[in-house]
Amino acid sequence: MVSGRTVRRGLAILLAVAAAGAGSLYLLASWVPTDYRPARLSHPDRQQTASRFYSRVFRFMSDGEDVKPYTWSVTQESLNRYLGSMDEIAYRKGGRRGQVDRMLAKAGLSEPAIALGDGTATFLARSTEHDKVVSARLAFEFTPSGKLRVRLAGARIGRAPVPASTLRERIDKLKATVVRRLASAKKDGEPSSAGVAKVLGHLVAAIDGEPIDTELNWTLHSKKRVRIERIDIADGVLTLHVVPVGRGPRRR
Repeated sequence: MVSGRTVRRGLAILLAVAAAGAGSLYLLASWVPTDYRPARLSHPDRQQTASRFYSRVFRFMSDGEDVKPYTWSVTQESLNRYLGSMDEIAYRKGGRRGQVDRMLAKAGLSEPAIALGDGTATFLARSTEHDKVVSARLAFEFTPSGKLRVRLAGARIGRAPVPASTLRERIDKLKATVVRRLASAKKDGEPSSAGVAKVLGHLVAAIDGEPIDTELNWTLHSKKRVRIERIDIADGVLTLHVVPVGRGPRRR
């Protein structure tokens, strides 16, 4: 027969293993991921970044004037500077100071950042409730009809992988806030302002939702349209492959 001392010793070992596992998981969750590099910018830096952002958007629009395919790339570092300057970018085109930070705060997030690699874009932010960095890895897939599907491909708290459902509540809160903003936004004919906000908003709202249209009228000539037909993400660079669209019926 198994003695009581043997049973107690076995239970003690199991409890010790469980405690060690829980401790390791807590440490992994508390550690900051190496790819979390939010841009913390001074006010003059944010102003300069906002100017550079609109210059890049104007370049995208200008390239769309040519009746030929083209590519448009942006680095991870630039994207993080844009994220760190979102309020200044919005303010320059009629937004209110702090509106982007308030939108993130409603989802319990702050200090957002982006990491690019291996075909995915990872959105990272600090959880204001638990003071830990949460990450959502997004994959971009094109449907046979040419629409873009945004899929939640993975999630982490700190450096610990967790089920995607763990972050579902925060993502749904962020999506709901973005959808309300899109619904209440006034129409603006200037692609460099409303167009950017709407496209970014639709990308967030599309996470694990319906695929979105990839045709844009982001050209200097209002009757010209372009379509994003491929997205490449590797080594900290995101590249859009863009083709002109004729004046025929839009793809559905």
